[in-house]
Amino acid sequence: MKRSIAHIILLLLCVLSGFAQSPRFYLGFDQILDNREYFTDYGYHQTIFGARINTGASFTFDSTHQIHAGINYMYEYGGDLLGVTPQIDLYYSYRSDRLDLFVGSFPRRGRMDYPLLLLTDSLDYYRPNMEGASVRYNWDWGTVHGWVDWAGRETEEVRESILAGFDATLRAAVFYVSTIATRYHLARTTAADDNNQLRDDGSLVVVAGVDLSERVGLDRLDFSSGWVSTYLRARPDEVVWNQGWITQLDMRKGFFGIRGSWYMGDPSPLLYGDRLYSHGDYGRFDFYIDPFRNPCITSKIGWNLHMLPGEGLYHSQQLLIQITF
Repeated sequence: MKRSIAHIILLLLCVLSGFAQSPRFYLGFDQILDNREYFTDYGYHQTIFGARINTGASFTFDSTHQIHAGINYMYEYGGDLLGVTPQIDLYYSYRSDRLDLFVGSFPRRGRMDYPLLLLTDSLDYYRPNMEGASVRYNWDWGTVHGWVDWAGRETEEVRESILAGFDATLRAAVFYVSTIATRYHLARTTAADDNNQLRDDGSLVVVAGVDLSERVGLDRLDFSSGWVSTYLRARPDEVVWNQGWITQLDMRKGFFGIRGSWYMGDPSPLLYGDRLYSHGDYGRFDFYIDPFRNPCITSKIGWNLHMLPGEGLYHSQQLLIQITF
């Protein structure tokens, strides 16, 4: 069976090469060290230490249409060879001046930049690919983007799960207004004795901000603040709504940067969000350097503070290096 699949893939690549231009090979490497010193029930005290390689080929049919095939594999040091399930790069992309479309299994990185309240950064380590679709439309003063990620196919052991979202940004000079909406659905398995509750959670975020990156002597200066609403429904229970307010700062100059956020409000129930937000009020400030400053290399060597009012002050350290060719 495995040999037949290999033959089919080889035949497909040969057919593609006959219709497309010469393939462009790509290679990505991530070095990951995230040491989390969380001595609280609201977060996981752990050290994530490993490396990820992402390699494959892209076949271009014209200036807009591409097909991509490859592998995205992480090895966690001290773990099993396949302790982290590899993901396949297998997707179609369409890119024009206004429209970007991705369908298949494709990298999440570069598609969205959501607050950790909504999507935890652990996703970039353990599940960097989305498996579904992403479509973005841009114009001179705004952008809209919708996506769906099929996170689990229903079987006797696996619960069906689907994560989806929408975001839009409108700009006027240095000012902007952004909105983000997400929804997660976790169903049951097909097993006759499955007693799991159906779970739905979601969010709506509306923020106003100012981007002064081109007006001051900094590489980046962005400040935003706005309203957050989240909900949880574990059927047959009723929907439980939570409200809050989030403020964010992103500042960089040369190889030094500060990124901070402060959330005030009810505990967040979002399963794919950072667990520290389940405390309610939570502040995070990342102080980091990017010493390489190379078009092919992005790094973050930093010390992060985590503030849980009434609970304590915690910290984490990150050494993240991303290399792409």
